Amino acid sequence: MVKNLPSHGKRQFSMKDHDNSREVLMRVVDNPKVSIVISNRNDTVMLAVTVRSALEALKEIDDLGDIVIVDNSDDAIYKSLPSFIGSRYITEGKVKILRQPFPCLFTARELAIQSSSAEYVLCVDSHAIFGHNMVKDLVSFMDGRADDPTIGFAHAPISWAHQHEARAKHDRDISVHELGDWNKAYKETRPITWKGMPWICRREWFLNKETGLNGYGALAQHRISWGGGDMHIGTKPWLLGFSNWAVPTSPLIHIGPFPQDSLKGNRNIVKVSPADSASYAYRRYSESGNFPHGFGFLVSCYILGGESMMLRNKDIISKKFGKFIDVNKWWEKAMELGTDEKIWLDARKIMPFEEFLSTKPWNNSMVNNLRSES
Repeated sequence: MVKNLPSHGKRQFSMKDHDNSREVLMRVVDNPKVSIVISNRNDTVMLAVTVRSALEALKEIDDLGDIVIVDNSDDAIYKSLPSFIGSRYITEGKVKILRQPFPCLFTARELAIQSSSAEYVLCVDSHAIFGHNMVKDLVSFMDGRADDPTIGFAHAPISWAHQHEARAKHDRDISVHELGDWNKAYKETRPITWKGMPWICRREWFLNKETGLNGYGALAQHRISWGGGDMHIGTKPWLLGFSNWAVPTSPLIHIGPFPQDSLKGNRNIVKVSPADSASYAYRRYSESGNFPHGFGFLVSCYILGGESMMLRNKDIISKKFGKFIDVNKWWEKAMELGTDEKIWLDARKIMPFEEFLSTKPWNNSMVNNLRSES
């Protein structure tokens, strides 16, 4: 049966489980508080784990949320996804799957966010487990600052399935190079530089080109290959007068990358899925999008800090991604593709990149005054 509930546009489904021994209640929200957005590239079993973990996590906020997946998988895998996720969740509208045939992480995430009707969007990878109360704490942080227009991204820490939770991280240390090394997790709410997912933000702010972030910008516009997106959308808020925050909560647990599998070839080892011919390959976006892997860092450097930022980070980009990209060969192309967004950013930013590096606003207790003083 379907029952209209009085608040939040909820529809309550009452259904019997497989042995009819108990009634299962599930709420599908017409106007969700938060959408968990996931881009997927050929994950099946791990996507199923992530979705079920997300569904449980949404119960922390009275089921006032949904899940939006944009799938970049190969055709055969895309067609099989309902058998991994559970088609009933899709039929009821709790889980939405959109198809984007060309594989690009940045356009997939943007499409997921555009397709959400929620107040907030919470971005995660397609191979993750939600920590205890993580969703609740992130939503509470955003609700508690509903009247603060300076909030950019709020971050839960990330940890890895094969590591102790003490190694969880909230942010990146950009003191040596702007690509950032992993830094630390925090026990208090405080401003941070940036990191990748898991993050939450206001949906409208992420997409707004006039008064907000303008999403992934050039990286999505040109469908650029994986790499550079976290630095790009993580740094832009600071230059535009917004701020990123660490929220003390349980981490999102990232499944992979795992250490070398010493048991490879053992026929008694159950693979993650029948399609796996070796150890589980978690990062399926490394061969996606246009241009070489790592090219996005060059484009982002030019947009954020001009050619001086490109020069300053040339060696570290070559060191990390040199087997994929000849930095010298792609230098001019990066500047060409970044020009439109650089013009957009230069016209709106309240802080030059060099000032961002020198003043370290994430260490400033008066960070909330950045925009009001501009």
